[in-house]
Amino acid sequence: MTQPAPRPTMPTRAKRRIPVPGQSPAEDRMLAMIAALASELAVTRERLDSVERLLERANIVDRAAIETFTPDAAQSSDRDAIRRRLIAHIFGPLRSDADAQGDA
Repeated sequence: MTQPAPRPTMPTRAKRRIPVPGQSPAEDRMLAMIAALASELAVTRERLDSVERLLERANIVDRAAIETFTPDAAQSSDRDAIRRRLIAHIFGPLRSDADAQGDA
C-alpha cells in the first residue's frame, strides 16, 4: 500500500509586509489585522469543510442537519461568550492604542 502524498503546509506566520508609502501605523495595524483574519477564516473554513465531509461519509450527520441546526439557549449563550472573547482579542491592539492616546 502506498503512502498518501504529504499535504503542503502553510507557514505559521506571514512574512513581513512591504509598507505602503504614506500609510499611518494605525492603518498598517488594521491591514495586518484584516490579512490575519482572512487567513484564519480561510483555514477555518477548510477545516470545517473537512469535518463536515468526514461526518457525512461516516453517516454520523448530514449537511442538511448542520444547515438546519438551531442552538438552544445555553448553546447560544456559549456562542455569544466565544464571540465576545474573539472580538476582544481581535480588537485588543486597537483598544490599547486608543487607551494609550487617551493617556497622552
